Amino acid sequence: MALSLLRPVGYNCSTCGYCSPPGQRSSRKSSRSYGMVAPSMSPSFYQGLIDRGWRRSGEYVYHPDMRDTCCPQYTIRLDAGAFSPTKNQRGVVNRFNRFLQTGHKPGEGGDEAAGTQGGGGKAKGKGKGKAKPFDLVEELRLHQVGYATGESKHKFELEFVPAVASDETFALYKRYQMAVHNDGPGKNSMTSFSRFLCDSPLGDEAITYSDGADTAHLPQHYGSYHLLYRVDGKLVGISVIDVLPACVSSVYFIWDPDWAWAALGKLSALFEIALVREMAAAGAEGMKWLYMGYWIADCAKMRYKGEYAPSFLLDPGTQQFHLLTSKLDTFLQSHKGYIGFTDVEAMSAEAVNAAKAAAPAVNGSGEASQSHDVSMEEKGEWADEDEDSEDDESEDDDAEYPTPPPPGMLDPATLSAELLGSLVVFTDTGSGLGLVPYAMFKRRLRPAGRRMTTELVAAVGPELLASIKNRQFEEKGLLFFG
Repeated sequence: MALSLLRPVGYNCSTCGYCSPPGQRSSRKSSRSYGMVAPSMSPSFYQGLIDRGWRRSGEYVYHPDMRDTCCPQYTIRLDAGAFSPTKNQRGVVNRFNRFLQTGHKPGEGGDEAAGTQGGGGKAKGKGKGKAKPFDLVEELRLHQVGYATGESKHKFELEFVPAVASDETFALYKRYQMAVHNDGPGKNSMTSFSRFLCDSPLGDEAITYSDGADTAHLPQHYGSYHLLYRVDGKLVGISVIDVLPACVSSVYFIWDPDWAWAALGKLSALFEIALVREMAAAGAEGMKWLYMGYWIADCAKMRYKGEYAPSFLLDPGTQQFHLLTSKLDTFLQSHKGYIGFTDVEAMSAEAVNAAKAAAPAVNGSGEASQSHDVSMEEKGEWADEDEDSEDDESEDDDAEYPTPPPPGMLDPATLSAELLGSLVVFTDTGSGLGLVPYAMFKRRLRPAGRRMTTELVAAVGPELLASIKNRQFEEKGLLFFG
């Protein structure tokens, strides 16, 4: 099992890509978060972090300050087993299957429903007929190599590969960023692509499936993957995902601009849901959720994730998940700062609606927010969840850890010297890397280093860290000064 190593970066402020016009960032550094670097993490440890509202971008792991940041970013997850696709989502699958089978894109070849198998088509015979039940996994595999039994005009393949940069994946990423996000030709490099969407601290841990289960098409290890979508051998999409003990975590989705008609972003979401279902059916214990990154109440390119139901939002203060209801959604659209979800649920619908009508939408500068409307192509893009996460944390401004602390985090002043001293540091011992009690190691640190260490413990929570008392050096996080 990989060790989980944590090095403090600290509380910082940065510009925001959400409360600003498309393609621009806020003029003020109004986005606030706590960050750390994790050069190594076990998948189980990272599962515990995302269950508390953390996310990673490469080796940088961060948690928004959900009280003071301009655009609160809520962890959102979908119960994959309980998910039932909407008419629109079924239509995305049916149109793609029709293209694979007949070669016809939407608007070509007459009736869009003609020539498709499955997909909720109506039975032949007298009367209106009865819609065929829509089995998501079955429909998605209908024309996929390795599953398909009939003939198709086009060859569709899915391939799991480790999250490693290649000339092919980088070329598609660069095209996508230029066409969809208006990046200049020189903005993206193989190095930045690797750092953002390939470099991963997650260790390689074998997945245990049920004896006799067919797992040839499933990931064999927890960790970071690129799920490649190919049509006739051509790469048309890349899902960047983390496979963790309880979930598949969507990181980013890249698609070929020539395939905008296919709504590949929405399609990839459905394939990721199907992956969770198939892993659970094969006996991967605990596998249940699709984590969709962060959800922002008043940002269209983020809030669409709630269209996949039933979805749950993390209350950052209690670190408990709550069903994303219309009441909770309405309240969060009109309120910044932090109020516990249980308190919101106790409010009357009239009070929530009245508060929404009275509260103007504001951005981090205190001005009326710019429109967050985006194109349908952007709405269809899955897990493009954090424009800020690509930025190098070194470009952020260091700021003081706030008092009171961010929701879900502790006040560093409440941590006792005894507790801190019992924690374990992974560092150079003089004869190689090894474990040292923090009580001994802290003598090497300047006052600023000690302060930053205490703030990391407060932000992450001492219960997630290894100590000489619990001796869970592999299961829990280790302070790291390498």
